[in-house]
Amino acid sequence: MVLEDFLKGIHKSKGGVIRSFLKVDGGTITDITFSGDFFMFPEDAIDSIEEGLKGTAANNEAVLSAVEQVYGSKQIQSPGTTPEDFTISIMQAVGGE
Repeated sequence: MVLEDFLKGIHKSKGGVIRSFLKVDGGTITDITFSGDFFMFPEDAIDSIEEGLKGTAANNEAVLSAVEQVYGSKQIQSPGTTPEDFTISIMQAVGGE
């Protein structure tokens, strides 16, 4: 994956820095990956969030809803980091709120 071709967003949450790298086509997230120094449990939580966001409209409401749904279904714990923090990072990448 060549990250230079991706939109980039960064947000500092209480739990660490969240960097988002995404591609958007027709207003929809087609590919996304995260990096940073935050902690999440279970171990595959970040992969689940990335998969849950693919095909999601690249707007604040849809992104937040998708991340919250994955948090709930996977019982994700992320000390100091919330679904809102991921949403902020993504919205910075797409130039939103």
